[in-house]
Amino acid sequence: MNNLQNEWVTLHKDIEKYERFSLIIKLFSVLVGLLSIVFITIVWVALAFILILWLQDGIWKTFQSRLEARILFVEDKLRDNIDDKGISFQLYSQWQDSRAGVAGLIKEYLVNSIKPTVAYPYSILIVILFIFYR
Repeated sequence: MNNLQNEWVTLHKDIEKYERFSLIIKLFSVLVGLLSIVFITIVWVALAFILILWLQDGIWKTFQSRLEARILFVEDKLRDNIDDKGISFQLYSQWQDSRAGVAGLIKEYLVNSIKPTVAYPYSILIVILFIFYR
């Protein structure tokens, strides 16, 4: 395998790891929601925990999307069948070059947090908590 192919395999494995950890965060948030209904009488405490987990999942998915951007770049280069010298293993420098500063980073986190695959189950848990604590 050449450098690009090795990089693709590594990125793919890491993207799958991020997906599994995102699922763990979601499952933990469901547990927090259920425990909140049973043990916490102040809805704002439960909401704060769920919102923190939601944002953490959004941050996690942002990291994953950076890997996805790089893997698409690698696939494009593999498709072009060009010499891979100098373009493999550029994930961090490519991300650093495209970084938009603190405001851009916060915006990226928030955008990833409202994607349907991230917003689920947090938005549902928030509605359930509001219904339960009405």
